[in-house]
Amino acid sequence: MNRRFRYGVIIALCICIAGCAGVQRKFARKKKEEAKQLPIVTTYDYAKELRVDELYKKRFLFWKSWQGELIDRIGDSYKKRTECYDELMQNLLEMQKYLNDEKYKELEIFITEIKSVDPDVKKIGLTNSEKYRIAQLLEKTKRLIDKRFSYTHVKDSLELRK
Repeated sequence: MNRRFRYGVIIALCICIAGCAGVQRKFARKKKEEAKQLPIVTTYDYAKELRVDELYKKRFLFWKSWQGELIDRIGDSYKKRTECYDELMQNLLEMQKYLNDEKYKELEIFITEIKSVDPDVKKIGLTNSEKYRIAQLLEKTKRLIDKRFSYTHVKDSLELRK
């Protein structure tokens, strides 16, 4: 018994000397964290009418780059041709939304002309003559649209269609 008592005392002393840091940390109070200040976000409600010029310029630039990309990649893969064609049509239709009736109808002619090559552009295997014909039509329409519908030529014809 004397031996057990000694071992018990030694173990108790070891525990007291070593301490129970884990237990102390568990029950110690944590410092209060300061509430972080949230960022201040200011939003502006721009009326669409005031942004028509900017929106038209953006769509015109996107259309021009996508049509140029399609012309350059007419011999590439079916997926790339289709993506370029879909993007250029989307941007042309968006451009059209910002034009008055006269310019709207004028752009409609070019859109119809570009839509005429839709089945060919989305065809998996194109012959060299089809590639050449599509590229020629796209280059011609790009040149004419760029000339007639650049921002400097249509800035007085811009309005927001609803």
